[in-house]
Amino acid sequence: MQLRDRITRLRAPLIADGYGNQGPDWPAAVTAVLRASVQPASSTEDVVDEQRTVTRWRVWLPRTADLLATDRIEWDGQTYEVEGDVEHWKDRGQLHHLEAVMIKVTQG
Repeated sequence: MQLRDRITRLRAPLIADGYGNQGPDWPAAVTAVLRASVQPASSTEDVVDEQRTVTRWRVWLPRTADLLATDRIEWDGQTYEVEGDVEHWKDRGQLHHLEAVMIKVTQG
């Protein structure tokens, strides 16, 4: 697997809001650069209810990568959310690599 891209993982610590709920503190996020392969997955546009574009990219990572569904990813000058769970792919019972989908929704 050729992992020629570099992504930056953003992981935010949780802080309490004024109501006692825990939420991510993105300005205080810790970053890590990960090797990856990033490929387009899909792009859709909604022009009926509102002008909105949803773009998804598939990300392949080595088995040692530390990526969670709650993280964000910076790549190619954009910030993306991780959509769904990070998938752990196995080959003959051994962890082979990770895959994730990153998504960006643009309004207007």
